[in-house]
Amino acid sequence: MRIRVFIALALMVVPTLSARPRLVVLLCYDQLRADRLDAVRPWLGTQGFLRLLREGVVAERCMYNYATTVTAAGHATIATGCNPARHGIVDNDFVINGRPLYATDDTLLGVPSPQLLLKPTLGDYLKANSPQSKVWSFSHKDRGAIFFGGHKPDGACWLVPHVGLGSSRYYPPLPTWVTKFNREHAPARVAGIVWQAQYVPSDLPDTVEWEGRFPGGSTYFPHRIPSDTASEDFWRAFALTPMAVEWLFRAARTCIEQEQLGADSIPDLLCISVSTTDLVGHLFGHDSREYAELLVACDQILAAFLDELDRRIGREHYVLVLTSDHGAGSIPELMRAQGHDAGRIHTDTLRARIERWFAVQRGNTPHQRLVRYFYPPWLWLNRTAATVAGIPFDTLCTRLAQWLTTQEGIGIVMTAGQIQQQTRDTGISGLVARSYRPDRCGDLAVYPREHWIFGTTPAQHGTPYAYDRWVPLEFFGWQLKPSTIAVPCSPADIVPTLARMLDLSIGEVDGTALQVGILSR
Repeated sequence: MRIRVFIALALMVVPTLSARPRLVVLLCYDQLRADRLDAVRPWLGTQGFLRLLREGVVAERCMYNYATTVTAAGHATIATGCNPARHGIVDNDFVINGRPLYATDDTLLGVPSPQLLLKPTLGDYLKANSPQSKVWSFSHKDRGAIFFGGHKPDGACWLVPHVGLGSSRYYPPLPTWVTKFNREHAPARVAGIVWQAQYVPSDLPDTVEWEGRFPGGSTYFPHRIPSDTASEDFWRAFALTPMAVEWLFRAARTCIEQEQLGADSIPDLLCISVSTTDLVGHLFGHDSREYAELLVACDQILAAFLDELDRRIGREHYVLVLTSDHGAGSIPELMRAQGHDAGRIHTDTLRARIERWFAVQRGNTPHQRLVRYFYPPWLWLNRTAATVAGIPFDTLCTRLAQWLTTQEGIGIVMTAGQIQQQTRDTGISGLVARSYRPDRCGDLAVYPREHWIFGTTPAQHGTPYAYDRWVPLEFFGWQLKPSTIAVPCSPADIVPTLARMLDLSIGEVDGTALQVGILSR
């Protein structure tokens, strides 16, 4: 109800263009830094990624305008046109009123939903302006499908282990074509299949010492998907392969056909979020042979999808937007071997060090743990512990922030009070402020130094550094003229730009409508 009222009361008329596209396709490759396609350009075909670069509108400098660059926040920003400080999805996990929550938790229904998303999405605006429009979203991850779909889509589906294409009871019951799809295209059909390296020249390195291991396998090709479809290793392995990407696009193509998306003048929205790129990036790093092979496979799948859109919808009737929810850095041990200051910080170790520091600060007062929760970058402290120690809470936060900056690998530390004074800042402090909501973030923000990461995952993201914020942004199809956007921009600009193409009224957002070239009619 809150979102519906917001849409009704806060509408903003956007300048119009004639002949609206019949279908908008919002396509996100999770963890695709903007330079990664250049790294595999020699092995790309001409009709996939390169077609978009050649025939589309390409942003040269697209970067997220906030600090905590994670999946949930990125998808919410793409979908709403707002930064986390406004849309509320400040991280993949956060705390509200002392309760730890995952970004898609629904405290009422107890199932995944967009309940915690505070702003309308493009799909919500589309439904408000034309109730007959259809909105569908697909992803390997629940948070990818949920935040892209918005509050009232016709369907939001994701990969559910032991099921296939699934959803939650927050949404309308899935149509019968989904059941048929799961029967005819069950992931179990690829059990035991081997993912072979076949695109990138074999003389390139296949592994580095610090890569993770393929589930049930090794760090190098070939990678065999486990045969036991009841095992968690099977589902983890499937999601890491090009077969999972093909499965997701097949679901999207089936949806276009069965739901008749783009079949008439009433615009529809199809959202696709490919999580496999993120999973492979985390496990093997985006410098790996696996990541390169995956991108080339994605290129072929995209080319076939564009051909299908051309045939079924007509290029002049659809607009496709390609972007990513965040970038990523390299495996820190690899960076260190190349001479960079790089490393990793184990969160349990850091928490233990904080407790030892606090023991000195409190002296002989009764012992209480200081750290309540630590979901990097946000650190929540125990106010009662400060009171018992006789230290004013703000003073304690300031002292802890000063001490943390002396610890190995720690780069940026700001107290909540400092963050709230930085909303208009254009530097790092401003990026942190645009990631911050006082009701959902901790008492301190703690980011690692450049090329350092938290945790044991081989590669990571989530920082304000350029390599985590830099993503591709391309508009393709409809009446768009091949061109470049030279001015700095952000994925938050996608919603107002598409709203202009669709002649939609939208609420207040952080992004701005980009100037894209239109072909003369």
